[in-house]
Order: sequence, then C-alpha cells, then structure tokens
Amino acid sequence: MPEKKLSPSYHESGKVLSDISPSAFRSDTSAWNAFRLGNESAFIFIYERYFNILYEYGFRIISDSSVVKDALQDMFINLRERRQYLGDTDDIKFYLFKCLKRRLIKDHAAWQAKKNGLEEISEGIHFTLSFESQLIDQQLTKEKITKLNAAIAQLSSRKREIIYYSFYEGLSYLQIQEIMGLENQQTTRNLMYKAIKYLRKMI
Repeated sequence: MPEKKLSPSYHESGKVLSDISPSAFRSDTSAWNAFRLGNESAFIFIYERYFNILYEYGFRIISDSSVVKDALQDMFINLRERRQYLGDTDDIKFYLFKCLKRRLIKDHAAWQAKKNGLEEISEGIHFTLSFESQLIDQQLTKEKITKLNAAIAQLSSRKREIIYYSFYEGLSYLQIQEIMGLENQQTTRNLMYKAIKYLRKMI
C-alpha cells in the first residue's frame, strides 16, 4: 500500500504556498475559517505552523517517532478531506491537540487489541515530561533541574500530563478538563494541586 503523504500546493503564479507569511492570517480564527472554506494556503499554513509542535506533543504520549508521524499524516489528511464538516475554533493548537491525542489513543488501543486478542485493553499511554529545555532560560542550577526532573518522573502519567498542559502549553483549566476528559474543573484543580504539592515537597 503506497504511503500517504501531503504535498505542497501552489499559487497560480507558481509560488509554493508554504512560503506564505504567518501574517497572511490575522488570527487562528481567520486561518481556520479559510481552511474550512477550501483555502489551500490556509491548510499549508496550519500544517507547517503546527506540525513540529504536534509531533513533540504526540511523542510525549507515545514515544515512537514513526507512530506519531503516521498519526499526524493521517490526522491532517482526514481534516483536509472533512474540512467542510469541521466545527469552529479560535485556538487551532488546542483543537489539533485533541484530534491527535484521540487518534494516538485509538491507534494504540487497536494495536493492543490485535496483539492481545479479546483481552481487555486500556488507554495504555504513559505521558513523558522533562523540564530540561523549558527551564534552561530560567537560570536554575543543574542540580535543581535534575531534582525537578527526578520528582516529575515519580508523578503518575496523569499528573505529568496536567503539569505539561498548564505550565508548558498554558492551557486553561477548562481546556485541560476537556482534553484530559476530567469530570469538572474542581477535579482538574485538585489534580493540579496534588501534582504541584508533590513537586514542592520533593524539591
């Protein structure tokens, strides 16, 4: 079966659309709406702006480069084919995070089912997180960064995930609740509190 790949589109002038400046779209809303209406330059803009961000995010969920890249390609192909049916968004990154996470979990569950037959399957993801690169500009000593990473490694996958969304991606509690499938914002705050409390205790 031939590999599915996305290829760049072109203006009538022959200019590659991937060369379009980010300023061509004033906001995520304008880029997303243009994409939904069939604007190929908007699609390429979204693809190139968010691919690496999404790859890094996906690799934290499933540490397999080929799996993440395949999931990303499939996700973008599916979005492109179904764009007229997509809903509104004013935060493309958050929208794509949700899409990618669902696809990775689905792909992982399918792999588990194939491997284990009719055995019960679980979500099976182990969210990874290291603050080495994130803290490099905050003038923390190597010792403190090492201690923090050691403490993070002791957190549950869910607590590592919520720390990532809040401190690295800057998501709101409402967005975190939605992407993690938590019951309500109070549950979200409680999980965050427990994660931070543990980290403070360890460092």
